[in-house]
Amino acid sequence: MKKTALIVFTIGLAVLLWAVPASAKEVVRSFRQQIPVGSAGSIHLDFPVGELRVEGWDGRQVDLDVQIVCNHSSSRCESAAKALRLVYNAAGGQLEVKIKDWPHWGGTKGLNVNATIHVPRNLPLKTDLGVGSLTIQGIAADVTADLGVGEVHVNLPQEAIGSAAIDTGIGEASLSAGGRRYSSEGLIARQINWDKGTGRARVKVDCGVGEIHVTLT
Repeated sequence: MKKTALIVFTIGLAVLLWAVPASAKEVVRSFRQQIPVGSAGSIHLDFPVGELRVEGWDGRQVDLDVQIVCNHSSSRCESAAKALRLVYNAAGGQLEVKIKDWPHWGGTKGLNVNATIHVPRNLPLKTDLGVGSLTIQGIAADVTADLGVGEVHVNLPQEAIGSAAIDTGIGEASLSAGGRRYSSEGLIARQINWDKGTGRARVKVDCGVGEIHVTLT
């Protein structure tokens, strides 16, 4: 009973944070930029709350189309949005892109990110999202995704992938690969581990509460 209450509370909180009809949202700021990868050997994307779509492409840049959205117009939300910074750092051989100066927990309700990001398909990708919806597709290298609460959808080329590890603490997980579908769901979902691929890349997806769906095609 306590676990069920936790699910309802957590998912309800996530809905308050980001799941609002598009007509109710107001774009307060936009970032449009291309960042050269240079000598970086991997990409790390780190975003707090919202909808994040990551697509692999043939370019040698990270292409950013980021909108900062207020679910309901208010001076408090707009002020918080204007204080945010989109920063990147290529130290240590990894290109990291993140939002800085996000308000502390409970500081501003309804503030979230709506982003579409193109990354080089052959570079390893690590993506962190606190709450929301994460979609990753077209990457032919290692993929690591970590979501606190929400949904993850991953679609990758099967010939590039050698193994996949999927773990959702509470919720539902599925993997479609090699003509088969593997699934797990419940209050304490089991991990899905698959190692029958012919490629070299590894996929690792974690979600605290919510859903994970990985498809290799």
